[in-house]
Amino acid sequence: MLGGDLSSTTQIQLANGLVSKGHSVDLYSPGKSVGNLFEHHSITRSRIRGLQSRSVVKHLRGRVNEFKNADVVLIDWPIFSIATLIQKPVILMDRSPPADKGFLAKMQWPKWMKAWSKAIRGTVVSSAHREFVSEQTQTPKASIGVIPAGVDLELFQMGEKDGPIRMVYHGRVDTNRGILGLPMILSGLRSKGIDATMDIYGSGDAVERLRKVGMPGLEITDTIPQEELAQKLAKYDVGLLPMPEDKVWNLASPLKRSEYLASGLVVCGTDHDGHRIKNSGDWLQLFNQDEYISRTVNWLSSLDRQLLTALQKESRSHAEENLSWSHSVDALESMILS
Repeated sequence: MLGGDLSSTTQIQLANGLVSKGHSVDLYSPGKSVGNLFEHHSITRSRIRGLQSRSVVKHLRGRVNEFKNADVVLIDWPIFSIATLIQKPVILMDRSPPADKGFLAKMQWPKWMKAWSKAIRGTVVSSAHREFVSEQTQTPKASIGVIPAGVDLELFQMGEKDGPIRMVYHGRVDTNRGILGLPMILSGLRSKGIDATMDIYGSGDAVERLRKVGMPGLEITDTIPQEELAQKLAKYDVGLLPMPEDKVWNLASPLKRSEYLASGLVVCGTDHDGHRIKNSGDWLQLFNQDEYISRTVNWLSSLDRQLLTALQKESRSHAEENLSWSHSVDALESMILS
């Protein structure tokens, strides 16, 4: 596996999962690996955005000989240009089309298109993502495997939930993700006399503006390690997905949604393909973006603790049945063996 970073939970879980099924996995990426089952080979990367993928490819060019014993090589799309130097079968891994804005996006989209034009087989994270790739690049759907983001069900558990309604968001805290409207949900609930709190975990360009809100019950915290996050999520009631309809987010399989459900949270989000789950229960509430704040407030106001607890147990059950990493690993293994 050749990756642009080792911060991706997806890369780590898929690699560990393949090893646990008896495969040998060597992962080449920047970063350090601790406590994983696969063999990690650290590579250097530029700190300058826009040059990072190029620097990774340059480093890998000098190590192509190390891949000669592989049966299959999986390559992240930003560094897929290295595939021309690899003699073994390759699979393109696309966890998301270019997500940057402005100048960086203009640089990345041609590279994304070229990667798919050269790929014989590839993976995406959702059915909507596969449709998009096929339409944009004329890649046959049959050669595109769907490998959704899973969740560690042992790490993310459902804990005791009582007292005020506790809401949470974690991830990038950027203005373009609809984050700045979240305190209005807290304010709306409190105006109805409902005891509630809201915690936001992460970093981004909206952090300082949120901290200036100064609303009682609203806490903004920097990004925390996954293990600590899992312990905290267990005690929350509601997970928030405010990201608006957008070309990239519409194609996503958001990891935070899976982590919310595994932790036994009900989820309130904006309604688009990236947030929907087929045949979901009332534990997933999706609203039109223009009505997201008001309808989230109204729905949460309609719940008592008994009904909320019942829905939370259903959300955990859905995660157990559908969202474990084993499903994703099985899908990837099937594609590799084919």
